Amino acid sequence: MNKKLYIGLLALVLMSATDRATMQSQVKDTRSVAKAMFIYSFATLIDWPEDYRKGSFIIGVLGTSTDVYDELSAKYSGKAIGSQEIIVKKFATRTEIDKAHILFLASDKSDQITALTTQLKAKSTLIVTEKEGYLSKGAVINFVLDGSKQSFEISKSNAKKYNLVIASKLTGLALKVTE
Repeated sequence: MNKKLYIGLLALVLMSATDRATMQSQVKDTRSVAKAMFIYSFATLIDWPEDYRKGSFIIGVLGTSTDVYDELSAKYSGKAIGSQEIIVKKFATRTEIDKAHILFLASDKSDQITALTTQLKAKSTLIVTEKEGYLSKGAVINFVLDGSKQSFEISKSNAKKYNLVIASKLTGLALKVTE
């Protein structure tokens, strides 16, 4: 094979691999942006018990994936839910979690869902996951894909366990609602 042709083909292959990697990271970033936006919307469309309406509004992220945490921090840290300032916290382990209004459980820590639901059963924490079937494991909201569109599903019975009241507007936006 001609040396110039070989170098040209190699450059083409490398450029296409780089473009594919860039496209994949952009898709990942788009989903993280959507998840962060949804989490903020959840905060505005859920009613917490009286003792959770004082102090800061804590949105926690448990897991090593930083995309959703970075989006939440950049766009929503310092904003308010009612009179409560939003503080976004990243937790490396579940034992660090004391109080959180919303806890996003990244997929790399999803194996801890049972321990988390036990740990948080007396708290009014909205547990948000991103693994299929996790509503049945105790999550209140679970992110799912509807084709290529980011969506979510809701468990009303799990919300009741945590003393959370979900606005009908939010259930109307969900792909699936279980009682």
